Formats: sequence, C-alpha cells, structure tokens
Amino acid sequence: MEHTRLSLLYSIAVLWISGLLLLVKPSLVFSFLNSSTTYPLELANLLGVLFLIIGSFITLIFKYRVEKIYKWTILIRIFFSLCSLGLYFVYHNSFFVTLLFMILIGVLITVLGLVKDQEIKK
Repeated sequence: MEHTRLSLLYSIAVLWISGLLLLVKPSLVFSFLNSSTTYPLELANLLGVLFLIIGSFITLIFKYRVEKIYKWTILIRIFFSLCSLGLYFVYHNSFFVTLLFMILIGVLITVLGLVKDQEIKK
C-alpha cells in the first residue's frame, strides 16, 4: 500500500504548514482561504495547534505504516468535507468552500493511491 501511504504526504504538508502559519501569521491563512470574516487571534492559534496535533497523528500513521488506518483517513476527511459544506451553507463564507476543495484534493489523491495499490496486488 505504498501509493496510499505516499498520498498522506499531501495531508501532512497541508496540516503542518497551515498549523504553523495559524500560530505565526493567521491573517495570511484566512486571506489565502478567501475568508470573508475575521477571527479572534486566540481562536486562530488554537486551530493552528489542533492542525499540528492532527498533522502529528497523520505523520505517525505515515511513519509507522499503519495500513489499517489509511482507509479511515478518507472517511474522516469526507466527514470533515461534509461539515465544511454545512458551515458554508450556514455562514456563506467562501473560506469553507476553499477548505472543502483542499480536503477533497487529499481525498482524491488517497483514493487514487488505493486504486493503484489494488491494481498492483492483482
């Protein structure tokens, strides 16, 4: 399941980079993600810490090759996508649409990795 494992690098990079930027320069992250709202610095920093924690878990999954969790990362990101879509409909903030596309790119990469790994198994 090497392709699936490598697909996690996208999520690791996004989570670590955005987490660090949310701690250091949150306004940059929110402007990059097309946010129409300003958020309190404390909330942005907390979100950065949470992204770093999630990024650390995905890094450990990648490092220790925990194959049983690879498929679960897809389901978790789909749930996160649905939540992002729901939040867009509630708040009408394009930030959530941009976030949705970033998440779905990772899902697509991982699904393609799974398909490639299944082809190799056959």
